[in-house]
Amino acid sequence: MSELTDAELLKNFKAGDTACLGFIMERYKAPLFSYIVSMVKDSALAEDIFQEVFLKIVKTPDCYKDTGSFKSWLFTVGRNKCMDHFRAAAAEKSISLDAQEEDEISLHDTIKSDEKEPLDTLINEDDGEAILNALKKLPAEQREVITLRQTMSFKEIAEYLKCPLGTVLARASRGYKKMQVELAKEVAYAGK
Repeated sequence: MSELTDAELLKNFKAGDTACLGFIMERYKAPLFSYIVSMVKDSALAEDIFQEVFLKIVKTPDCYKDTGSFKSWLFTVGRNKCMDHFRAAAAEKSISLDAQEEDEISLHDTIKSDEKEPLDTLINEDDGEAILNALKKLPAEQREVITLRQTMSFKEIAEYLKCPLGTVLARASRGYKKMQVELAKEVAYAGK
């Protein structure tokens, strides 16, 4: 059954074959979960958001219209769920703050900085910390493209982000160049 397309699995799920949802979840668990963790910086929260994404399919099986890439649609739902979390966390925080502190709230305050990036598992111990530090120093747009590039083509990323392919390529190029500069500094520092 794993050789079926996403559309076929969804169709079978809608017809009552609940095992098909399990195949879809298994197919997208690693890339979608890694993406969510890169957004929220908290693996427990990422697990909750991942479950919410698939709950959307269970509760409203017709929510996906077969008009584009299911993968892009799924990542969009994941991104929207992350943004919902950030908005809720910011609103909750603002309730407890006075008016002066309210102006200082940013979405980044809700992110735990001590959580490891999902790329930690893909990089060996020696180089991993330097690469992840370089990745963390990138602007959010560049970091997002580079993180998505682990599981998507540039064309898929452009479709997902709803921006021109050239923009995605430029963000990736700038991001990789900035990472190279940061890594060169790291190597120079280690060599002293």
